[in-house]
Amino acid sequence: MMISRRHFMAICFSVVAGLWCTPGAFAQARPASPQPEDAGRPTIAEASRATRWDTIQWIERRYKIEAIRFKARDESGFDWPGSDEVMVQTDDAKGWTVSREIGGIDSGDTHNFDPAKSCIVAVRPGTVVLGESSVCEEVGEPAPLGFRVELWEQDSIGFPYGFCLGSVGTPEPGRHVGPYSAVCQDGTGFNDFIGSARIDYPTQELEVGLPHVGDEVIESVTLDPCPDLAACAGYPDYTFTWRVTRLPDVRVDLRAVLDEAMQRSGAGSELEAIATGLRSLRAPSPRKIEPETGNPPPGR
Repeated sequence: MMISRRHFMAICFSVVAGLWCTPGAFAQARPASPQPEDAGRPTIAEASRATRWDTIQWIERRYKIEAIRFKARDESGFDWPGSDEVMVQTDDAKGWTVSREIGGIDSGDTHNFDPAKSCIVAVRPGTVVLGESSVCEEVGEPAPLGFRVELWEQDSIGFPYGFCLGSVGTPEPGRHVGPYSAVCQDGTGFNDFIGSARIDYPTQELEVGLPHVGDEVIESVTLDPCPDLAACAGYPDYTFTWRVTRLPDVRVDLRAVLDEAMQRSGAGSELEAIATGLRSLRAPSPRKIEPETGNPPPGR
């Protein structure tokens, strides 16, 4: 049975609502012991077993996001004593990537990444370095998409091995990690926070803005040097630029998706895995993007 992804989401909400929601669901908690009105109502496990999950398929739009460059409009600290030594870290739903130390960055300088080796979302599983070995999977990722980017500046002298020396271990199957962290929580590095940004793309925005396979949009954001007052830098002014590309559509089997979700979440049934996924949905944060000059993104 072939259905659209939007139709499938509607089915998920309907199934979960039908099994868990009653007229008094929000008035009071249901008693733990069986009640007379529960007689004849299927349990979650029974309903899950009765559903032919392996017959449900849909065609899914896929995308990838790659780093393009960053620009130091105003380097950290005073301009004349020296340059910034920058590391870029990105985090997405399946892991994180980091760059090598990028030295000699002064006010007005731009560092360009090789997009083919600078995947941010849809990263091939394993240990990867942004700008060197972070390659996107050919199948991409479905919407919604999102990632976080952080820039850090290394101030130490005689620290030849990058920012952090602590091992991050082997990533879990299907996930990706960098060989070290830009944050240096283990105290092995000497770094200063430059700025960060959170980028989210809702499904509808991607469908409208990238309607055809091969469509792409390039956007930039000014990094916040003092997010939530949690970590404040010396007010450097950096921008980060990335590219979103529409990839060929993929036929998806629900059975495979549910098996992966049950393994990761520890859910005891397919319906429990669906409910867990629905509860994790959150509204995307608005972003302050700066479209490329002369190349406005479609749909904006």
